[in-house]
Amino acid sequence: MNKHYQRIVTQAIGMALIVVAIVALLPIATRADQDAKELPAKVRWVLHDVGHLIDKKDYEGAVQRLLEFQALGGPAPEIGSIPPSAYHHPMIYFALGNCRLYQERYDLAETSLAQAVRLQPDLAAAWLNLAKVCYEQEKHVEAAAHFREAYDRSPDKPAEYLYYSAASLLTAQHYKAAIAVFERLFAAHPARIETPWKVHWVHALLADGQARRALPDIERLIADHSGKERIRWQEILLYQYVQLKMTAKARAYAHALTRETPTEPRWWKMRCQIELGEGEYETALAAMTIYGYLKPLSTDEKRLWADLNLQLGIPSQAAPHYEQMLDAAPSVQMLKNLVLAYRRLGRPELAMARLAKAPEAAQDVELMMLKGDLLYEQKSYAAACEAYRAAAGQDHPRAGNAWLMAGYAAWLANDIDASRQAFERASDFKPQRQKALLAMRQLKKAQ
Repeated sequence: MNKHYQRIVTQAIGMALIVVAIVALLPIATRADQDAKELPAKVRWVLHDVGHLIDKKDYEGAVQRLLEFQALGGPAPEIGSIPPSAYHHPMIYFALGNCRLYQERYDLAETSLAQAVRLQPDLAAAWLNLAKVCYEQEKHVEAAAHFREAYDRSPDKPAEYLYYSAASLLTAQHYKAAIAVFERLFAAHPARIETPWKVHWVHALLADGQARRALPDIERLIADHSGKERIRWQEILLYQYVQLKMTAKARAYAHALTRETPTEPRWWKMRCQIELGEGEYETALAAMTIYGYLKPLSTDEKRLWADLNLQLGIPSQAAPHYEQMLDAAPSVQMLKNLVLAYRRLGRPELAMARLAKAPEAAQDVELMMLKGDLLYEQKSYAAACEAYRAAAGQDHPRAGNAWLMAGYAAWLANDIDASRQAFERASDFKPQRQKALLAMRQLKKAQ
């Protein structure tokens, strides 16, 4: 069960990477909320030229025009020393950063935009673009901080800026910090909440181990979706019930899902897994059988189905599947189960035929013991004694039992000396001592 459900939660948290595409599509903020009349005339003039070059997508030309303009003012002054000249106006750095952003030269864009916000901290558009260039460089934590600055500095407080901040932190796997920003977003903009925001909020909670807190939102996401997305969230909810050991909830929900969409294979498989965890093997077998009608079983699923049939006393169903799987991929455990199925069917000759074709039957103690049991049941006592003695010669916890059975088989084969010797060896093992001593007394009395 763990591997199956682990896949589900991994997929769920992995969906948080969608924020990469979301943030990457954020348009470049080319305008700052600043009245052009407030700008020095020189700045207005050069920005006018740069605007025309950007419209023509001549970004390199725009960069050169800005750099030439800055060069006229000499080196940039230290921050806070004197008011910057027109040549080093924050809007010049803002424009330069935007051009570098268009060119996807993110490191250079970051340098210019960082200078712009140092010179004019209330320049919200520069903070927004600075966040974008940091995100593009996978500096997600820094991007998150800049998105929050853009939000705080913007007069209209765009809710999406907080969402981008939370999404950046989620991508950086800073789950607690992401949750805090989501909480701020939901408190400040309750009427603006979009479904994708709720999706990533849930991912943050799940990744931070706050699954129980996420349950109501997962239920709402199920109600908000249809088709494949609805099924995916239903699967996640069922997984959370299992992980949180909400067994009654998990079983009831699994039953409800199989009633709601009985042709969806995954619900029957998950129902089987839940029933197995509760030891309800008959119900688990029924669920797995229906699952098998809806979707071809994998090798592991076939083995589970056959094992359940064998355990529940339906060897006629188990044996053919073991035969097929054994031909496709030989396995000692599969061979043991097949032999056991044939024994329960009263077909020891088929079991012996399978053992005769398996080289491992002469090496595996359990298979040796099974061979001895089959020969014993067929009243081939001498051969059974030989098989038991071979098993007893191995260093194995069942060696004592093998010697005891060898003694019984030899006795029935009328090989008294071999029987006595086997019982003596069996008496060296504490679990078999009393039975072996009793058998020796009976053997002596019979003589």
